[in-house]
Amino acid sequence: MLAPIILFTYNRLDHTRKTVEALLKNELASQSDLYIFSDQAKSKDQETEVSRVRDFITHINGFKSITNILHPKNKGLATSIIQGVTEVLKKHDKVIVLEDDLETSPYFLNYMNEALTHYSPDNIWSIAGYTPNIKIPNNYNHSTYLAHRNCSWGWATWKQNWEKSDWVVSDFNAFFTDKNKRQEFERGGNDLSIMLLKQQQQLIHSWSIRFNYAAYKNNLPTVYPVKSFINNLGVDGSGTNMKKSGKYASKMQSNKNNLSYCPDTLFDEHIGSNFKCFYNTSLYRKLINWYKIHKVV
Repeated sequence: MLAPIILFTYNRLDHTRKTVEALLKNELASQSDLYIFSDQAKSKDQETEVSRVRDFITHINGFKSITNILHPKNKGLATSIIQGVTEVLKKHDKVIVLEDDLETSPYFLNYMNEALTHYSPDNIWSIAGYTPNIKIPNNYNHSTYLAHRNCSWGWATWKQNWEKSDWVVSDFNAFFTDKNKRQEFERGGNDLSIMLLKQQQQLIHSWSIRFNYAAYKNNLPTVYPVKSFINNLGVDGSGTNMKKSGKYASKMQSNKNNLSYCPDTLFDEHIGSNFKCFYNTSLYRKLINWYKIHKVV
């Protein structure tokens, strides 16, 4: 059975339309159930844009079924995703999740559903649709690789892993005061611990860093594609959580090839190093983060 798709929208009609149009080009779209969550406007000046998005999503066709959930109040992205995914997983044992600024390859749904079937939630935490533009060794013969960082740009997971997440991070103090634990958590980038700190201090509101921490607690990696199935349209500066940047551009998978899935225990040292370097902060930012961390510990 195919995994249902969840799409989270807000106030960007053009991005939402591009996301849906690209998704409809997937050959499995017509066989997939689609749940669309629309967050209410945060302020009066955004009500018109939210209404335009809602009008669009209520006229979408082309999927097996479409369920629109229109929030009467503004929840914010993190709360919307946590509650929305939890709600859908009451009916399904796995999900594919998108936000309203993600253009998918025509083979995105094939890859996601195949990977969810190929891998087990006992050994893998989640499936990434996006991959950063990093160097892959020429002798690497698989279409996927493992990394200790979840992906929030087109992803999938299973019910059993989602339910293992502690959204309040109840053991944060014990974790954060242990340097060895922080270093282990930062196998996927040295920005992770400081993001978790900011989340606990309510300086940011991120479901993803908490989901990432749960993966660390359960010692389970995320599967990434060697070639991306996602193009993030939101790095144009239009989003509320992403500044304009060319760093995250990644060549998107355009051919329907048989994928060679890497073993669920294979960590390539070179890919892991390149992946971590991609997300590592600059020396200047690292010094600032060091200061912030040592104010706490």
